[in-house]
Amino acid sequence: MNREKQVMMLHKKGYNCAQAFLSCYQDVLDIDEKKLFKMVEGLGRGIAGLEEICCIPVLMAMLTSYLETSDGSLDHPQSKLKSYACGKCLAMDFKEQIGAIHCHRILEINQERKRDCSEVLRQGVAILDECLK
Repeated sequence: MNREKQVMMLHKKGYNCAQAFLSCYQDVLDIDEKKLFKMVEGLGRGIAGLEEICCIPVLMAMLTSYLETSDGSLDHPQSKLKSYACGKCLAMDFKEQIGAIHCHRILEINQERKRDCSEVLRQGVAILDECLK
């Protein structure tokens, strides 16, 4: 199953947005899905239910740092600016396609467009997968 279908299926199964999104990348993270599920549970519904920043751009920045941009140097880290730039680009792409990066506003837009967060998750996966190619 491709990630876009997987993220929608997991969300409809009851995973929150953070759990559904990160679980789709379990194969490249080499971390047990249950650990990922538990690790990000508190990030759902706009970080801990505050309906502030959506967890999807946060997780996209985290994943690209881990998989692509961070040099992993604990003694002399030099890759922060590259990671920030990549994360910013992803967040801006997400905002452009979804219409917002704050959960509360995304929920309003979803209501206007008669969609749910499963579609937002699908679009987030598509954005990240394009970046990771």
